[in-house]
Amino acid sequence: MAAPKDYYKVLEVGENADQETIKKSYRRLARKYHPDVSGKSGEDKFKDINEAYEVLSDPKKRREYDQMRLGYAQRQARSQGPGYQRVTFDDDFAGWGSIFEDLFSQAGADSGFTTTRTRTQNVPEETVTLTLEQVARGETVQLTVSEPHVCPVCHGRNANCPRCGGLGQVTEPRKFSVTIPPGVEAGSVLRVGNYARLRVEVAPHPRFVRQGNNLVGRLMVPVPLAARGGEVPIKPLIGDTVMVKVPPHTNQGKMLRLRGLGLVQRGTNIKGDLLLEVTLRFPEPFTAEDDQLYEKLRENHKEVGGEIHAPR
Repeated sequence: MAAPKDYYKVLEVGENADQETIKKSYRRLARKYHPDVSGKSGEDKFKDINEAYEVLSDPKKRREYDQMRLGYAQRQARSQGPGYQRVTFDDDFAGWGSIFEDLFSQAGADSGFTTTRTRTQNVPEETVTLTLEQVARGETVQLTVSEPHVCPVCHGRNANCPRCGGLGQVTEPRKFSVTIPPGVEAGSVLRVGNYARLRVEVAPHPRFVRQGNNLVGRLMVPVPLAARGGEVPIKPLIGDTVMVKVPPHTNQGKMLRLRGLGLVQRGTNIKGDLLLEVTLRFPEPFTAEDDQLYEKLRENHKEVGGEIHAPR
């Protein structure tokens, strides 16, 4: 197990520093190494300072961090043999995120979501695949994570401990919810505290394609209705059936816009539109009387056709 980064050293405080001392030191260092002041050269230092403060300013996280450091020090001392006392913490080792490598061992078994697992820089990344309907409504994913704790049997002091196998820590399941906001875009990555990243993907939909906050689909319209005009019932992505007005003399490819029936813009109440491209459809079955009527139309208009257009 890699040694944890020494956050006390990063914030230039002692291990017994109180919260006020930690806060003052953080503010001083944050001002000194802020990228607006120190430029690009201070970015890494600024990130380390914020990472350290996020842990040491939270009593629970600080307690777990101290326990983890103690367990590591004891294991190092045992590995060096009797009489070895001194342990140092190398800044080049991975930081707090490394103890969460095995989080998200199980994700939402009963949530109905598809999940896959990848890793990025010791922070697990979970992928959830939503339907377009779930994107429209927003969803809450139930997750189970494996959270590390100092071994309750040996407290990190027994290399032969049957509970932890000498690792000094054990993992216990912890359940919590992640709320995915309505209108989230495919490829978005949501930060789940210090534990992981949640990448959102969206499954293909049989009726609609997303274009920004708009939804696009094809609307089948009978030729007689397109010629004379009328209304057709449609089922939007979510909600009840609505009637769409088709103007008289509507041609193939005409786009009809239904305002406010698209997806909500993430973080707002602004909704996109539903765009329906008209596709003409001949009535079925096609009767002898239909043939006579269309023959009459052909005689009346004498239109030859034959123009070629690039596909859209």
